[in-house]
Amino acid sequence: MRQRLAEISGLFRAIPRALAFYQGSPVMALQRAFRIWRREGIGGIRRRAGILLGGLASGGASRFTGFDLYGDIPAANPGFSPKVSVIVPNYNHAPYLRQRLESIYRQTYRNFEVILLDDCSSDDSAEVLLEFSRRYPEQTLCKFNDANSGSVFRQWKAGFEIATGELVWIAESDDFCSDNFLAEQVSAFQNPAVMLSFCNTVFVKGDPAAEVWTLNEYLAELNIADWNRPFLGSAHALVCSGWAVKNIVPNVSAALFRHPRGLPLLEDPRWLNLRMCGDWIFYLSIVRGGLLAYTPRATNFYRQHDGSTSQSAQKADLYYAEHEVVASFLTGLFRLDRSILDKQDRALYHHWCCHRGSSRRAEFRRLYDPDRVWGKAEYRHPNVVMAVYALTAGGGETFPILLANLLHERGYAVTLLNCLERPTEPGVLNMLSPRIPRLELPRLDLAGAALADMGIELVHSHHAWVDLTLANLLIANKAIKQVVTMHGMYEMMSPSQLDAVLPLLTLRIDQFVFTADKNVACFTESFRRLKNFSKISNALPAMPVNPVDRNSMHIGADDFVLCLVARAIPEKGWAEAIQAVNMANLRSERRIHLLLIGDGPEFDRLSDAERSDRVHFLGFRQNIRDYFAVCDMGFLPSRFKGESAPLVLIDCLLAGKPVLASELGEVRQMLESKDGLAGYLFQVMDWEIDVGALAGIIVRLSDDRSLYEALHARVACAAEKYDASKMIDRYEEVYRRVL
Repeated sequence: MRQRLAEISGLFRAIPRALAFYQGSPVMALQRAFRIWRREGIGGIRRRAGILLGGLASGGASRFTGFDLYGDIPAANPGFSPKVSVIVPNYNHAPYLRQRLESIYRQTYRNFEVILLDDCSSDDSAEVLLEFSRRYPEQTLCKFNDANSGSVFRQWKAGFEIATGELVWIAESDDFCSDNFLAEQVSAFQNPAVMLSFCNTVFVKGDPAAEVWTLNEYLAELNIADWNRPFLGSAHALVCSGWAVKNIVPNVSAALFRHPRGLPLLEDPRWLNLRMCGDWIFYLSIVRGGLLAYTPRATNFYRQHDGSTSQSAQKADLYYAEHEVVASFLTGLFRLDRSILDKQDRALYHHWCCHRGSSRRAEFRRLYDPDRVWGKAEYRHPNVVMAVYALTAGGGETFPILLANLLHERGYAVTLLNCLERPTEPGVLNMLSPRIPRLELPRLDLAGAALADMGIELVHSHHAWVDLTLANLLIANKAIKQVVTMHGMYEMMSPSQLDAVLPLLTLRIDQFVFTADKNVACFTESFRRLKNFSKISNALPAMPVNPVDRNSMHIGADDFVLCLVARAIPEKGWAEAIQAVNMANLRSERRIHLLLIGDGPEFDRLSDAERSDRVHFLGFRQNIRDYFAVCDMGFLPSRFKGESAPLVLIDCLLAGKPVLASELGEVRQMLESKDGLAGYLFQVMDWEIDVGALAGIIVRLSDDRSLYEALHARVACAAEKYDASKMIDRYEEVYRRVL
C-alpha cells in the first residue's frame, strides 16, 4: 500500500515538469502520455514519471543488485535459437574424447555445429574424432594439423576462423558437461548486452571422474557472488570486486560467448604465446563494456591431471610473469583504481610465499611488479555509452551506430544504450557491430545507477529527448560526463520549450557538437561559450559498393533514375517527389524512374495508390549505396525544418553519384567541390516545394546530358571531404577535453 501511494504521489509530482516541457499545454502532455500508455501501458507512464523526477540513480549503483539493474536471465524462448559453433581443440586426449564428444552431441539444444581440431596428436585421437564426424556428418567439420601449432590459443583462433555461429563454445577435449549446458546458457544471450555466459564448474579427477572440489570452494576467498544462484553482472563491477584478482571462469569449457570475429587480441603475439592466463585475458577482452551471465543450472566438469602442465606451471616463474601480463591488459582495458592491482599483488605474493617462502620478495618483483604496468592506464580509451532514442531509420539514429562502430575499432569500450522509444528495425540493428554490447534496461529510470555500475565515463547522446532524459537521470553523478551531438531538434523547439530545458542543459551537459551552423542559432552566444560548442562535419566510412541490377526492377539501361532515401514522413517530400517525377515523365525524352527507400507513414499512405512501373517503393534497405550506385542521381526534396547535414548525401557521393536536393541546412556546403556543386539545388519557399518547377529541373537533368556529366564529374572531389578517420579524430579531441 505504501509503495502504491508513493507511485501515485510521484505521478502527481511529475505533472508540472511535463507541462513545463510541453509549453504549458495539457493537451500536448496528454497526447504524449496517451501514446506511451498505448504502447507500454501504465508501467510506461510510471517510468516516464520517474525519469522526470530524476530517476532512482542519485544514490549510486551500490544500492542496487544486478537483478535490479539488468533484470533476470531471460527464460528459454523457442523463437530464440542462435547457431552455436562448438570448437573442440584436441591434443593427445584420446582416452577422454568419447565422453567429451558424447556430452556435446547429446545436448538438448540442437542448433549447433561441431568443429573438431587436432594439433598433430601422437595417440589415436584422430581416429576417435573421425568416428564422430562419420556419425554426425551434417553437424561436424574436421581440421587436423600436420604439425603441432605450439599454442592452444592458435588452435582457438583457427576454430574462430571456421566458426559460422553467432555464439561460440570452446569445449576442451578432456572435459565433459551436463546435457542442458547449451539450453541453459543460450537463453542468456536474449539480453543483447550479455557478451559471455558461464556455468557451474565441478573439478574432477580420475576415470571414472570423481569430484575434487567445487566452484564455490575455488572462488570462496573472493566473496563476490552467490554461486548457487544465477545472475547478470557488469564486467566492470565484477573486475573491480574480484575478477582482477582471480579468474572467475576457471575453465573455458564452462563458457559460451559471442563470436569474437575481428577481435584485435587474436592477432596479438603476446596472447598467442601465453601458457597460463591467456583465457582470462580473452574473457576480459570480449566482455568489456557489457554484461556476464552465470547459471548454476548447468554443469561443466573440468578434468584435473596429476602432474599436468597447468598444475606444475603454478609453481614456475611463468605463473607470476603471466599475471603481470594480465595486470597489463587490465589497466589497458578497464577503469581501475590502483587499489585493485594492489589486491592482485597481495594475493599473488601470498601464493608465492606459500610455494617459495617470504624471503625472496626481490625475485618476485622481477617477475611481477604492478608499478611496471600501472603507467599504461593513462593510455586507456574511456568507457563510452552511445545513447540512441531507438534503433530506427533516420540520421540521428544511424549516425550514433556508425560512431560506435568506428570508436570500437579504435579500441574504445563502447556500449550502445537503446532507449527503446520505437520498435527496433532489424536492418538498422544489423548496422551495429555484434561485438558492441547493446544495453536495453528493464527500467530506464535506473540508467544512472546502471551506467555507474558499468564504469561508464562518458555518455554521448544524439536526440533531444535522450539528451534531456539522461541529463535528468545523471544529474547527481558528476563523474559521468555527457556530450551531445545536435541533429536539428533544438532549433525546432518553441522558445518556451527551450526555456524550460535550458537550466538542465546548463547544469548537466559538458559539451555540444553541431553539424550545421543553423543548429546553434537558438542558443545565446554566452551559452555557446559556456558549453564550448564545436562543429564537426559528418562523415561515413568507405565500403564496397555492389550496384543492384536495373533489370531486376525493370529499368532500362538508358532510363534516368532518381533515388530518394529518407524516413517516409511528409516533410521529407515523398509526395512531391512522386508528383514531380510523374510530371517530368510527360515532358522528358527519356523514361524517368524514382526509387523510394525508407519506411514510415508516407510509405503506408502512398505505396498502393502511387506505385507504377516508374515509381518503385522499396521499403527499408540497409545497402543504400548499392541503390545510389545504380541510379543517376540521389534525390532529397526535403522541406524538413530540422534538416542539417543529411547522411544520405554522403552515402550518395561515396557511391559515385551527384544529388538533386532542396537547399537546406548544410546541403550546399556538403556538395561543394573545387569546380562547383556535385549536384543541383532548388529553393524551398515558406516550407513548400514548387512541384512544377521541380519537374522542370528533373527534365533538364535527364535530357541535358552535358549538364549531368558536369555535375557527375565533380562527385569524386566533393566526396574527398568525408574522411571518417578525421571525423573520429575530432570526436576524440572532444572526449579528451571533457574528461
